[in-house]
Amino acid sequence: MINFLLTAFVVFIVVKQMNKLHRKKDEPAAPAAPTTKICPHCMSKIHIQADKCPYCTSDVE
Repeated sequence: MINFLLTAFVVFIVVKQMNKLHRKKDEPAAPAAPTTKICPHCMSKIHIQADKCPYCTSDVE
């Protein structure tokens, strides 16, 4: 019984590590979503959801 449990545990660990290595090769890192945009008037970075630029106070689309 103990021999079976040890063997099952070792096989579980080996399969888990093989899956982890296999997954790392196939999945490239996804690029992060942009969180800023450029104000067309003063060219400074502002939050993506901003309606007005905090630097030049112009309306941003």
